[in-house]
Amino acid sequence: MRSGGLSFSYGREKVFSGIDLNAGYGEIIGIIGRNGAGKSTLSRCLCGLIKESGGEILLDGVRLKDRARRRQSFLVMQDVNHQLFSDSVANECHMSSEDVSDEKADKALSLLDLSDFKDKHPMALSGGQKQRLAVATAILSGKKILIFDEPSSGLDYRRMESVSEMIRKTASDDRIVIVVSHDYELLNNICDRCFCVTGEKDN
Repeated sequence: MRSGGLSFSYGREKVFSGIDLNAGYGEIIGIIGRNGAGKSTLSRCLCGLIKESGGEILLDGVRLKDRARRRQSFLVMQDVNHQLFSDSVANECHMSSEDVSDEKADKALSLLDLSDFKDKHPMALSGGQKQRLAVATAILSGKKILIFDEPSSGLDYRRMESVSEMIRKTASDDRIVIVVSHDYELLNNICDRCFCVTGEKDN
């Protein structure tokens, strides 16, 4: 995936401009920057949830509009309450893709210490458990571009390590992984390289 001259504005207020970002299959790219620099806005733009004001985003050399990017991408948001919809943890996993078998779902839940909650409603989970469930559904989705926005938020060290391991394992020859975080320990553990968003207010 490559972005060229990417910019985004809310009305007349520029959030960022001139973003040139390259991410290859099998890579884990970290996005860093101060609070308010536009990291989360950039992540939503990359996956097509919001439309860029200028520039372009290409995948395999083909320019993708926002709708096409949504078909290729999965974003784990900071507030995962906005993306958990099913009536049980197990069914949430199966909703992520038609190709998710019981075995695949059980393996992902086990790795993230969620096996004991597979029959619970996602809204009955703690904040950290919801975060881990959203990470599991992203990985099970089979999408080419996976973007994690603050995936270690609300997690203790042991569970942060579990999430890190799962993100590392999902980076493969047919996936691009982007991690947005202020957690430098997490980024140092899993990323091949990092990209710093400065934002218009820093220029």
